Amino acid sequence: MRPPNTDWNAVARAKLTTVLGEGAAEKLMAEILVELCAKELTSPVELRRFAELLSARGGIPAAIAGMLRLHATLYGGNEERKAPSVKSA
Repeated sequence: MRPPNTDWNAVARAKLTTVLGEGAAEKLMAEILVELCAKELTSPVELRRFAELLSARGGIPAAIAGMLRLHATLYGGNEERKAPSVKSA
């Protein structure tokens, strides 16, 4: 069994490149990262947000977004980041 791929940038880049080719994939990934105000994807939650923005573009990008959303969900990307609870003394 392969270990899970949790390099979120690599996951997104690989899916985009497989379908769109390297040049188009890099351009689209850069555009979406700018929209996210991020340099890279660092969590499954960010991968899911990336997929949501990608989906909004419709067509083939939306299909790729579905694959990315699934990957993010498998690794906790459907959970909101919550502040740790503080126990009272």
